[in-house]
Amino acid sequence: MIPLPDQSLRNLSQRLMVSLLPEFGSEYAVSDAASLGLLMNALADELAEGIQRRLVDIEEMKVILARCVTLEEERAMLAADITSYTMASVNDRHDELTRLLIAWHEKSEVEDLPEVNKAIWRYLHGHAERHAIAAVP
Repeated sequence: MIPLPDQSLRNLSQRLMVSLLPEFGSEYAVSDAASLGLLMNALADELAEGIQRRLVDIEEMKVILARCVTLEEERAMLAADITSYTMASVNDRHDELTRLLIAWHEKSEVEDLPEVNKAIWRYLHGHAERHAIAAVP
């Protein structure tokens, strides 16, 4: 087991970008290594906070959708629990609610439901801020 895998990835990225990158000869190699370093930092962020970000998204979507859903199938989907707190399971639940939110976003625009539409746009704005990728910590 690697303790603090997010910090381990950040340390590897820093070593790549500070110690090894200057030693590369071609512009392509430098660009490729820099991209790898940035990707490693993004992965470190996902390891550290990805599940928590998605759980916040899920709770916010549930609040919005609780005011909207009308069909029994939608109510059942909204009431379902996360089966485990693995990234795959949390992603599945996040994706399921996102699909429902998208359907309600479309419906809010077609049927002129301004409060639902505003709530969804507020959620999307918060989602974008929460999931922004920082190039370097």
